[in-house]
Amino acid sequence: MKLLAHDVDSHEMIPSHLLEDVLGQPGRIMAKVFESADRLRPDPTDTNMHQPDVAGDTKEIDPEGIWKIKGPSAPSAIDLGRRAEVLDVMGIDRQLVFPTTAIAAMIIGEMTDLAYEMRFGGDQSVFEGVSRPDFAKSYVRSYNDWVKANAVLADGRIRLVGILNTSPDVNEMIATAKDLVDAGVRAVYLQADVPPGGVSPAHSALDPLWGLLEANDVAVTLHIGTEFAFLDPGWMIAETFQDLFQSPEIPNTNIQLFSTVHMAIDNYLSAMVLGGVFERFPRLRVGLFEVGAHWVGNAARRMNMYIDVFPGAAAAKFPLKPSEYIARNVRVSPFNFEPVDRYFRDDPDLSDVFCYSTDYPHVEGTKDSMRNMRAKVEPLGEEITTKFFRTNAEWLLP
Repeated sequence: MKLLAHDVDSHEMIPSHLLEDVLGQPGRIMAKVFESADRLRPDPTDTNMHQPDVAGDTKEIDPEGIWKIKGPSAPSAIDLGRRAEVLDVMGIDRQLVFPTTAIAAMIIGEMTDLAYEMRFGGDQSVFEGVSRPDFAKSYVRSYNDWVKANAVLADGRIRLVGILNTSPDVNEMIATAKDLVDAGVRAVYLQADVPPGGVSPAHSALDPLWGLLEANDVAVTLHIGTEFAFLDPGWMIAETFQDLFQSPEIPNTNIQLFSTVHMAIDNYLSAMVLGGVFERFPRLRVGLFEVGAHWVGNAARRMNMYIDVFPGAAAAKFPLKPSEYIARNVRVSPFNFEPVDRYFRDDPDLSDVFCYSTDYPHVEGTKDSMRNMRAKVEPLGEEITTKFFRTNAEWLLP
């Protein structure tokens, strides 16, 4: 069957030597960080962010090779003005575009000194006298300015995701969200590792934020990259974990981190569901990306179980079960290697949840994601195939 898909997770991928042109001083600092990382642990792959030989967004958009090209040299990785042509070739209608280096900056701001030394080396002079946390904040501000200037491209087909940094001050988060919304940003990215405003996302102090985003049909997203403060980094420090996976999106990652990457998001979702956020804000649109989907069915069953265990809890008195709020309000993109067909079979009540994503042009998206995923879901029938590749994602791309 022919199907024009939606893509809930893609990225820009501006190489380090061009970041200053786009983001000013924060971009210049990040370029030094990536250069230092490449000296420490040379990355020969196309996804290396330190590629000074990449002159610009010049690679031909080749229908035969578009799925295989990864990294800063991929068409439209730098110039999003070319992304619509890439989508046409790939058979994609609408797409969310997440940051690459801004996620890395947020991680750098949270890393322990040991973790930073392991991934990027110990040279602190690259920060030009600015602390790592302050650098991360300035980078996010500059990135958001760029997002606001390019919020919705190609008549809404391409939607850049703004960053809503967690702050101890809820009013600061609300002000940032309003600034992004007023600029036309249609999706925001929240950190999953620390409580927003120092409280649960279900606290009434966050209601003005959820209300603002709901009223403006802005998708709330949690994405891989902001889990470092949720679990002590010591859990992944061992001789057998030193074979690191090279990715600018998730620096310092290894098999232990990847196997637990969903835990922060699972926790955040549980707080929202059991805390009544989706009962109070029934049209709040939430997307959970690049943290796998293997855990979603179990999370729904766990929450359903606990409202029976705690009949006096507020969640037990809501009109919908937790699994029903998840099915209505939440969308999740599985990794390409996951058995998503099994998820549809095992949890038919969550058939509206799972969505396709390319992760273009990151290597994690693999070189055959659409063909691979079609082979898994098409045997389940046209209805499920259409849900997975298109209609489920429309909740996040209104």
